[in-house]
Amino acid sequence: WPGEKLLLCSSSASYQLQTPISNLSAEKPPSTPAPGDGKCLPGWWPYGRYCYFTYNGKVGYSWPEARHICQEVNGGELASIHSRAEVEFIRNINYTKYHYVWIGLTRDRSYGWGWTDLTSLGFTNWAPGEPNEAVHDGDVGKENCVEMYHDGTWNDNNCVQKRGFVCQHRQCRFTSFTLRHA
Repeated sequence: WPGEKLLLCSSSASYQLQTPISNLSAEKPPSTPAPGDGKCLPGWWPYGRYCYFTYNGKVGYSWPEARHICQEVNGGELASIHSRAEVEFIRNINYTKYHYVWIGLTRDRSYGWGWTDLTSLGFTNWAPGEPNEAVHDGDVGKENCVEMYHDGTWNDNNCVQKRGFVCQHRQCRFTSFTLRHA
């Protein structure tokens, strides 16, 4: 992504941010659970012991592309959601007008629905009639990936669709970070 590079918790990893830091929202998200003992990078929002980032630019990404981007950031993942409060938190930081957003819920042929970070699937927020495994004209596969609508409900969709996405990673323990321009 042109323009911005962030040096993350480890000095051996860098990440290019497509949305310039100056374009990220300054709005405060809703109150959070007990804070973690780490910090989040600029453009990432703390919630509990995790940091969250919502990509909401005009260009969308497939679910596998989005997951790869999230994994490049401190071993992150697409977000797993475990409560109504977490849904509302993500809705508040997902101020996109362009896309719904991919989350880390996916279906495996053998095991069914599960989070990519391997946390338990105790909470779901499916939209009415979902998951429906619909097959649409021109689709090459089933609906095995999950997007979150603007209202916070979830829909299973074809993984090649282009969407925004929400990443999460554990909070960092660092004393400083460096912002480097490409």
